[in-house]
Amino acid sequence: MAVVTKNFAVVQLPVKDLEKSAKWYCDILGLNFTFEFKPGDNEAWLNVGGVGLGLIRSPKVPSLVFSNMNGVVQPIISLQVENIHDVYQELQAKGVEVGEMIYKKGGGYSFTFRDPDGHIASLWGGWPSEEDELANM
Repeated sequence: MAVVTKNFAVVQLPVKDLEKSAKWYCDILGLNFTFEFKPGDNEAWLNVGGVGLGLIRSPKVPSLVFSNMNGVVQPIISLQVENIHDVYQELQAKGVEVGEMIYKKGGGYSFTFRDPDGHIASLWGGWPSEEDELANM
């Protein structure tokens, strides 16, 4: 019998201050808890479109930052959002460290950000519309 992989089940990120990180992911990215979270717990589970994002208390948070062959820093995870331009401005206004908004032909808009532990992730606005493609020729 062949293995049939359906989807991601969970993604886990090591964090130093779990309470701070859980609050940040809820307040800044609008995520909700999958399971009840109480201060002092060693894990916080958030729901990202049916996939679990586990924030795991860790005594030493490793650097998950890496670069591609061209030396460009790559995000460890990417989340899809609606109204990416509004989200970009909102995160900037909240003091979140964000990268430049980029447009990739055929791929749409995205930008990177750093969470409280320095993990680099990105937000993606979804597949581009025909209007977006024409505006970015």
